[in-house]
Amino acid sequence: MSVRSQTPNQTLMASGSSFSQSIMLERLARIDVIALDAAVSSGLAGERARRLLLNRKRIAPHNLPRVLIATHNEDEQQQALEVTQQFSSLASSINILEEKSRNETASHALTLHRHYWPEMLEAERKTRILLLGKRGGAGKAEFIKPFVGGAGTTCGTWTPIIAYQRDKKMWIAGTRSKEEEKNATPIRGFLRGNYAQGVCPAECSFCYLRGLQGMGIKNMLLNLEDVIPELDTLPRGSVVNWAELGGPVEEDPWFVDETGHGSLVQTILDLSTERGIVSFFLTKGVYEPYLQLQQRLALFAISLNAPAISSVFEPGGAHPEERLKGLAWAIDHGLMDHTIRLGPIIPIDGYKHQYHQLFEMIRDILGSRLKRITIDLLRFSPQMPTILRSSFPEEIVSSLLAEMEPAVKAHKYRPSAHRQKRLYHWIKTMLDHYGLPQVKTTPCKADPLEAQTFLRAGDITSMPCACHISYRDREVIRRKDLPILPH
Repeated sequence: MSVRSQTPNQTLMASGSSFSQSIMLERLARIDVIALDAAVSSGLAGERARRLLLNRKRIAPHNLPRVLIATHNEDEQQQALEVTQQFSSLASSINILEEKSRNETASHALTLHRHYWPEMLEAERKTRILLLGKRGGAGKAEFIKPFVGGAGTTCGTWTPIIAYQRDKKMWIAGTRSKEEEKNATPIRGFLRGNYAQGVCPAECSFCYLRGLQGMGIKNMLLNLEDVIPELDTLPRGSVVNWAELGGPVEEDPWFVDETGHGSLVQTILDLSTERGIVSFFLTKGVYEPYLQLQQRLALFAISLNAPAISSVFEPGGAHPEERLKGLAWAIDHGLMDHTIRLGPIIPIDGYKHQYHQLFEMIRDILGSRLKRITIDLLRFSPQMPTILRSSFPEEIVSSLLAEMEPAVKAHKYRPSAHRQKRLYHWIKTMLDHYGLPQVKTTPCKADPLEAQTFLRAGDITSMPCACHISYRDREVIRRKDLPILPH
């Protein structure tokens, strides 16, 4: 029976996947302060905020959150007064605060939290605040931008042209005339969509986002329908990566009611599919069975590591077995395309034995359904050694840094070419050993010249990275040969 012929409750019961929902809702229970932009307090966006507050009350009815409603004009002041009446039973207190700029909201939320929980450490305080905001503020919403940070890596060389640049102006490929494109510099990489930003719940100690400023507080942007004009201008077959700056899949259950209605991921999938745009999601959580995937242009990926390594270095993620089962469910229920982002491979003591267990798990859960893997090796931004030393004993940090070449290359410390080749060859051998020879492999953000030598040696396979569909599938979508949702 297909997903589309089941009710959401039937689908949830049939899957038996309650792990991620319970752990995600448990994390929602730890949110103390919710700051809501009055501009997204009504309509579809307001319904999303209300569902989140209802879920928050359902799981922690005796410990309701403090709610801050931020206003920026007289109309929003009136909206805030109306919302206060509607949400009064869902919060322990509601404060209305007039702001000059939406950039002030995070600071005001922190101030409110310090007032009620003065003894809490600042690092933990930030994880207990949620901002529910609006993309675009008072101006034009801009959810989708070209990601151009892959210069000097396979991400900026082995991927499709996604933008053009002339002088200081940059535009997404296909949105201007061919004549303008001829006289501009092509940019390769991926298109990044953004409605979830801030702390990713997986809490990976090696993640480069830990080194960025302003990433300490989760911000979910609720005016999703405002992305429609941007989607309308993109060429059919474009892929938009919605998982670069936060955890949209991990936190999606916060917005879903008990019948499976309200998914933000589903909204993005449907709005994009109607316009021939592919939505890419990557998660260390679980793809939930309330998602409707048939006839959707969806590329789903999981970031995966050996269980023993995952428990230490990405403690907030779902267990690898649960991630694999979620991906298997999606494949069996209409998912268009999928991939695994493997790693980063962290060579702790006994790591090869741990990866044998992981590949047994991959074989048993996905088997011949798995088509490709992007292999991610350990890479550090220049500030990461200092950040790591704040999380781990020196002996662990020293052993990780010993894997790196001493010089920064393409903005990162990375293993030598010889070390990379050995690891890629080892993964290829593991795939063959566990009966998965059909799986194609590609490196994540490798040096292009080095990657060519790995390719010629047969240690990897040339193909688009995890953030992209194949060129063949892209052309099929452009020709409208796939049965997808009507506009």
